[in-house]
Amino acid sequence: MKKSTIIGALIVSAVPFISMSPAFADFPDGDIDFIAPASVGGGSDYLIRSLQPALEENLDVSVVPRYLAGGGGAIGFMKAANSRPDGQTVVAIDNKIFTQQGLGNVPLKYTDFDYLASLYSVPYVLALSSDLEIDDLESFLADENNQDLRIAYAGTGSSTNIMAILISQKLGVDYQKVSYPGAPEAVAAVMGGHIDGMVMDPMDLRGALESGDVTPILVTSGERSDALPDVPTMKEKGYDVDISNWRGVAAPAGLDEDTKARWVEALRVASEDPRFVKRIEDLGLEVNFQAGPSFDEYVENLSESVIPVAESVANDS
Repeated sequence: MKKSTIIGALIVSAVPFISMSPAFADFPDGDIDFIAPASVGGGSDYLIRSLQPALEENLDVSVVPRYLAGGGGAIGFMKAANSRPDGQTVVAIDNKIFTQQGLGNVPLKYTDFDYLASLYSVPYVLALSSDLEIDDLESFLADENNQDLRIAYAGTGSSTNIMAILISQKLGVDYQKVSYPGAPEAVAAVMGGHIDGMVMDPMDLRGALESGDVTPILVTSGERSDALPDVPTMKEKGYDVDISNWRGVAAPAGLDEDTKARWVEALRVASEDPRFVKRIEDLGLEVNFQAGPSFDEYVENLSESVIPVAESVANDS
C-alpha cells in the first residue's frame, strides 16, 4: 500500500482526541474496548481472547474485542492512539508499532502510547509449505528455484513485512514477498496451496504446524524457541539476526497514574490465571509478565533496535 493511501485511510477513520485534562470518572466506567490491530484469528486476537475472562472478572465489566485490520496494524494503532486516555480503550501491541514508525508510513510514534504490560515473546518463523519437501535451511538455499517462491506476510508495514524482507536480505534469496490482510489469511493461503510459505510467529502458525501443513525452516530469536525447539536460529547458521516479537497491552498516552496502576494489576492477575497460563503453554510458550520501569526500559531498548531495522529496510527496498 502506498504511503499516501495509508495516511488517507487513517485521516478518514480516525479523528484526533484533544485532551483537556478532565477529571476522569473512576475507572472502569463501562465496558472496555480492546483493539486488535489485525484480523480475527491472529496473534492479537489470541492474546485478547486469552486475557478476556480474567480481565472481565477483575474489572467487573465486559471486555469487547474490536478488530481493526489494515495498514500492517496502522489502522488499529491510530484508532487507539486517538482515543480518550481514560483506560476505557486499550490495544494489543507488539513490534508492529516500531516498524510503522521506522517505515514512516503514518504520523505515529511508539511514544503515543502508555505501555501497560508484556505477557510473552516469540520469534519470527520462516515456514514453507510441506508440499515443497524442503525440510531445512540448507535445502532451501540449495533449491535453484527458491527465488520463485512466494512468501507471505501479514500486512504492508507490519513487523512480519519487515522480517520477510530482512530474512530475504540476510539469506541472499530474493523470494517473492506477498502481502495478505492478516496472518489468518496468509496461513489459509499456504494451507490451500495458493502460496509457498510465510514469515509469521508461532502463535499465528499453530494450526498449520500442528497439522503438518507447513515446515518451519528457521527462527529469528537469539536462542531456540521453546515452541519450536528443533528449529535452528539464524544466529546458529551464521546470520547476525536476534529479533523476537512480544505481545502486550498499551493504552493511549496520558493515563492518570491510578488508572494505569489499576490496569497493570488487572493484567498481572490475568497473567497468573490458570486459564490464561494454559492457553499460552498450549502453544509451547511461557508467560513472562513485565510491567513498570523495567518494562518501560525494555520497550525503549526494543525501539532502538527495531526502528532502525525498519528504516534500513525502507531505504533498501
